[in-house]
Amino acid sequence: MKKVIIVIATISLGILFFYFLRIYGWSGFRFYKTTPKEYINKTNVNKSIYSSDSIKIATQMHMLIEKHQESFYSKEYDESTQLIIDTILYSPDYKKIATFIITRNSTSKQLMPDKNYSWYYNATCYIGTKSQDSISLNWIGPNYNNSYSLEEITKNIRNYFFRERASDTSDHKATDYNIDDIRYWKKSMDWKNLEYKKKMQKDFEEEKLKNPQNVYEPQ
Repeated sequence: MKKVIIVIATISLGILFFYFLRIYGWSGFRFYKTTPKEYINKTNVNKSIYSSDSIKIATQMHMLIEKHQESFYSKEYDESTQLIIDTILYSPDYKKIATFIITRNSTSKQLMPDKNYSWYYNATCYIGTKSQDSISLNWIGPNYNNSYSLEEITKNIRNYFFRERASDTSDHKATDYNIDDIRYWKKSMDWKNLEYKKKMQKDFEEEKLKNPQNVYEPQ
């Protein structure tokens, strides 16, 4: 009798597993590494600083859009693109920041637009350094694209960086941290990659000055 019950229970669990797998996919069974309470970053700034930084970030993003650089390489980004500075996060020493950038574009720019909507949203993440008078940002991604819901895309990017990122096995990120973890600001590979990127850019600029004939810049 006990064997029959065990078999029935096993079959039931199997059916339940495949049901949820079909409905939610593998991600529904993933165990995310939430940030331990003792490592939660609680750094805050006053409203005036946050507002000032938002303006600086928006200005830099508009410049990138104009030049089609970083995450704005696509022609869908132009002077009509609207920017939303969704979130700004600060390191404990206030020398580094991370920000979630959301753009809003007309669905007329899409190849196959849904006529039920007027706008679509893309979202991504930038990190960088902050001094008293300036902010320098670089794109790290990932990108979330073509959402017709601002609420949905905001939830998706926050969910990744606050819950899923420390569990991400792509690009060797399994040993990394969620962005709300104070350890992220000193130990994350993002900052090492950023320093390498800056060095490469510096070397490029120096080579352009010394030997301009050897440097090709795409138009």
